[in-house]
Amino acid sequence: MRGIVYKAQGDMQVEEVADPSIQDPGDAIVKVTKASICGSDLHIYNHGEAFGFECGCRVGHEFVGVVEEVGADVGTVGVGDKVLAPFWISCGSCHFCQKGLQTSCVKGGCFGFQPMFPGGGEGNAEAVQGGQSQYVRVPMAAGTLDRIPESLADDSNDMKTLPLTDVFGTGYHAAKCSNVQGGSNVVVIGDGAVGLCGAQAARALGAETVTVLGHHDDRLQIAKQMGATHVVNTKTSDNAGELVKELSGGVGPDSVIAAISSADSMKWAMDNVQPGGAIGWVGMEVLLGGPEIPWDQAFFGNVTLAGGVAPVKGYLPELWEMLKAGKIDPSPVLTHDLAMDEAASGYEVMASREEGSVKVAISPQS
Repeated sequence: MRGIVYKAQGDMQVEEVADPSIQDPGDAIVKVTKASICGSDLHIYNHGEAFGFECGCRVGHEFVGVVEEVGADVGTVGVGDKVLAPFWISCGSCHFCQKGLQTSCVKGGCFGFQPMFPGGGEGNAEAVQGGQSQYVRVPMAAGTLDRIPESLADDSNDMKTLPLTDVFGTGYHAAKCSNVQGGSNVVVIGDGAVGLCGAQAARALGAETVTVLGHHDDRLQIAKQMGATHVVNTKTSDNAGELVKELSGGVGPDSVIAAISSADSMKWAMDNVQPGGAIGWVGMEVLLGGPEIPWDQAFFGNVTLAGGVAPVKGYLPELWEMLKAGKIDPSPVLTHDLAMDEAASGYEVMASREEGSVKVAISPQS
């Protein structure tokens, strides 16, 4: 079969790779109908060697598809089921999985991040590979895979369901961690896919105003399409703080979704969130060095700071209901859809912030 592999920093290629096979009774093999490139994959593209990646590692952690084969111990899904794979592999039975915090699963890990988060449990992790491939072996399939509701199971809905594997689930996690409620005044920092999805999630949770701060006019237009009530290009305008104060009656936003979580964006969040407000911190910039948090400012302002890796599996029951009801549709973040042969070029599209691009989908069977 074919899959995208890491060759060197700045070099991803589509190659012939070994077909996956059942190695453990808890495994499943999934035929991928749609995958996508995540912003966090760009960290591998740009800094792979620093994270322990070697030539030949297969990448990707966002995919939906059809179950082709199951091991003897997999009872939750069967051959022919259309499934979604949350980016984090989870056993479903440990203390943290039972709490709904599958990203802290004692056997867990992340597809396509083998050197950092192998997953699959002792003796079962070595062959866990990335999802930007035609087929994927899913370890601990009973705890990991989620059957897509029948009304959404057709391949024509893949662009709607695929973002739930990670990027929308992460935006939703940020909205929940920043305590978005009905009537909330929300600011989203970042116009990448997570920020755009966070804006839509905030609106779905009842936010009255959602202001997206970003650097790209084309992405800010998509933010409006996804529910943002206000947008500010902070490269060309310096009135973000004034607008936010005006919209909040001078007190600052109730909630800040920190989709980037860089030093600068976290400082802005801390300086502008209102006392008693909350910041949802989900950006992968922490891999490149965590920002300094002014804890005294947080303390005296009674500011809540929460977030981290999104436990997508735990959110899926409510997200399926939202998607079926038409309250969310994250498909606009998928601005490109590439066939397998040209899929590796999607990394350059995203890394260069090509005009009109946010996130690249891949159709592995084409």
